[in-house]
Amino acid sequence: MFPAELSLEVATLDDGKDLAKIMSLADQFFTPGAEAVGLTEAEEILNGYIDSVEARKIVDRSSGKVQAFITAHPDSSRKRIYCDTWQRPGANLEGTSLEISLEIAQGISREFDLWIGTNSKDLGYIQALTNRGFKLLRTYHGLKAEITSHPYPKLEGGFEMRLISEDEKKIWWATHQDSFSKHFGFAPRPFEEWKAMIDKAVGIDLNARWILYRHGQAVGFIECSDIKKDVGAGFVDGIGVIQSQQGNGYGELMLRWAFAYYSSIGRKTLELNVDTGNESGALRLYEKLGFQAKSSWQHFENKAWVKL
Repeated sequence: MFPAELSLEVATLDDGKDLAKIMSLADQFFTPGAEAVGLTEAEEILNGYIDSVEARKIVDRSSGKVQAFITAHPDSSRKRIYCDTWQRPGANLEGTSLEISLEIAQGISREFDLWIGTNSKDLGYIQALTNRGFKLLRTYHGLKAEITSHPYPKLEGGFEMRLISEDEKKIWWATHQDSFSKHFGFAPRPFEEWKAMIDKAVGIDLNARWILYRHGQAVGFIECSDIKKDVGAGFVDGIGVIQSQQGNGYGELMLRWAFAYYSSIGRKTLELNVDTGNESGALRLYEKLGFQAKSSWQHFENKAWVKL
């Protein structure tokens, strides 16, 4: 039963500041000293990752303060819904937030899989999930590395790092699909759908996404964004090397290129997220380049979630 002293309301982009505050409070509660979450990152969540997002906020009626945010991001290509919750420390809304997530997800599609995400240290919410039959599916780390003076790496003959133009988006798409074709949870995404997702993203930096060419063939890509600009950081949204060219050091070359770019514009750190179960050796590469874990996030799944 929903508490009478609270109200459930639709959350929009106008709630970005409140979401950033709740996310910051939650992160700092679980990891003392964690950096604040910037407005741009919060707006990315409320804008929706793939299809249109369903977002809600739980508000205390007497004070008007937001106590929690719940978001559901459907992905029609993968027939999957991603749900996330952030709550003000001490709000004790784990069970309520989970019930709202299930209700929203059922309204989107009862045929899709449901992946629910949470901070790995949020034992209260994890307990609420396990009580309803959800099991750990995947663990992800948020990584951060210091940026000092990083020159652009020298490219050997036949290699070119080219900023992605509008005309090259189909090449970028093909490179992306090939690079991730063997990753956990991957499903092919049609070009027009992928392009629409890329074009509507929050924090786009047209100067920070490149394709790596070798003798005129696209062999990899790296895409960065400005979602961390509010905290003085660069962010690698995606990096990939086509299957036939993996193991040749191209991922490292592209990451060093990103370091150089962010060094040139005065950013202090570079961040990215990694699937700890990734078998490509990505985590070892990131550690080699000085990345260290600053946060951990987990996805839980219950295949019978519709019956709960």
